[in-house]
Amino acid sequence: MSILDNVIDAKAYVGTLKRYSNPKTEKYWLNVQNWVVVINPETVVAQLEAAKTRIAELKKEWKQILVICEKSFYREEIEQLGTEAGVHYLNYKIPGWVLTNFDTLLSRIRSMNELKKHIESEDFQRLTKKEKLVKIRQYQKLEVVYKWVKNLKNKPDFVIIIDWKFMSKFVDEVEKTKIDNLVLATTNFDRRWKDENIVMMNMSSYGAMDFAVKYILK
Repeated sequence: MSILDNVIDAKAYVGTLKRYSNPKTEKYWLNVQNWVVVINPETVVAQLEAAKTRIAELKKEWKQILVICEKSFYREEIEQLGTEAGVHYLNYKIPGWVLTNFDTLLSRIRSMNELKKHIESEDFQRLTKKEKLVKIRQYQKLEVVYKWVKNLKNKPDFVIIIDWKFMSKFVDEVEKTKIDNLVLATTNFDRRWKDENIVMMNMSSYGAMDFAVKYILK
């Protein structure tokens, strides 16, 4: 099956209702059917292929890639894909300053790693039961958010934002920090964005999103 067939099969070409779509995305439209914007499937294909090539090049250059996705129904998939693809990712209660205040993120990661090391040490075993519980809870609170970026040492070279509508604060951050990026968005996207930095697609469908994310990362 060709990538075009996959795009059509996954309905990745379906946009939002026309009344919710932004005129800035019109260049990606094919037409409007039953008040729903249809994105040109060939455009979706071209953007996915360009994104896949770009990410593959970054991996070869050992660049740091960070995936940001807070969709609860896709949390486990992001964990699996991120691990398999060798990229960093944030997928749970992501702080809104991870790019603009990166030193704070590094500080949280460092605290998490130090707590883990302490919990595994002999010194930890000498603590009281209550003290151990406090340390473990502190670690768990950090781990649930930061465990998948524990090896991130520097600001990422490339950020992938999955579904701009839910992650718009991070779209703001990549604009401010000028970090190279890829935004997966649908036709309600309200920014002027470079064509090479966007995949215009259906963000309401699990199947469409799953296909697209797996395609560009694997």
